Amino acid sequence: MNTDKNETLFIMKSLFAFIVLVLLTSTLFAQPRVHLGITSGFNSTYVLDKGLSANPDYIAQANFEWFPIGGSVGIDITKGFGFQFESIRAAQGQIYQMVQTVQSVQKMVAERNIDLQYIQFPLLLKFMGSGVKPVRGNFHVGPQLSLLSGGSETIRFIEDARINLAGDENDIPVDVTNVLVSNQGDIPQSYNDAIANGEVTPGDNELEVPLQYFENQDNPGEYDMPQDAVMTLMSSQVENEIQKFKDKEIQIAFGFGVDVDIIKHFYISANVRGNYSFTDMRNQDLIDMIGDEDISGIFNNRANLLIGVQIGLHWVIGGNRSFKAKENANDSLWQ
Repeated sequence: MNTDKNETLFIMKSLFAFIVLVLLTSTLFAQPRVHLGITSGFNSTYVLDKGLSANPDYIAQANFEWFPIGGSVGIDITKGFGFQFESIRAAQGQIYQMVQTVQSVQKMVAERNIDLQYIQFPLLLKFMGSGVKPVRGNFHVGPQLSLLSGGSETIRFIEDARINLAGDENDIPVDVTNVLVSNQGDIPQSYNDAIANGEVTPGDNELEVPLQYFENQDNPGEYDMPQDAVMTLMSSQVENEIQKFKDKEIQIAFGFGVDVDIIKHFYISANVRGNYSFTDMRNQDLIDMIGDEDISGIFNNRANLLIGVQIGLHWVIGGNRSFKAKENANDSLWQ
């Protein structure tokens, strides 16, 4: 855990040092333009999971998220090139419907919800139209550090269901999973007997039951799950490293759009923005447990992808280039 904190601190220091270097270097160029902004947007998020995508029992659902206001600091070193650093609080994840086929008819029995909250720090190289018109196109790309502020992966059962967790292809580590039931009547008798015999000490929540007590004794590997039960697979709140997400991800951010000057010191940006993670969001302990030690496969097994629209309002120190051009043109008429 200390190693992860040291790595995060090192990355943050490196980003800060790079920003300072950019600002100092920009003084070598003529009239660098600095702008500060606030942004918001609407995103479609995906979890690219090779195992879930190939599993016929899961159907991916569209997932849309608003992200709250973020901030940006940018510097245009020339009319056509600059840097922009942002801080964004964003939600990412995916919902998979869990289906079963009964008498040739598919029905949804549960939802698998991967819900992740990040504070993201993209450092973007920004390429812009170099003219002085009030509307300019732009393209931006750069690395992004995403720090996890909270996350969970759960399966919520819509109705009573029997699931099979046997087999090496299963990505649910049975020995670290628990189930939250909706009422006392859903607690298996075997669990109540284990408590009465002193074999088990209940946790703080008496409705939280270890998954093993739902196993079908006549067919090991099968589990009878009651309606409204919630199976917790991973969470940022637990102590067990196997059940925790990585606390940071290295991603690439990219996008394109337009900047529109509205008044002398303000312009609006409207962009299509995306990001993609290069690293698996799960800890290596869990990757090892589910039997995937091939590094080439890790990048494909559980990666974040975001595609959305971003709107921003930016204040430019000294004024926008189009209004500066107008002022210079008006001044020349009086000379």
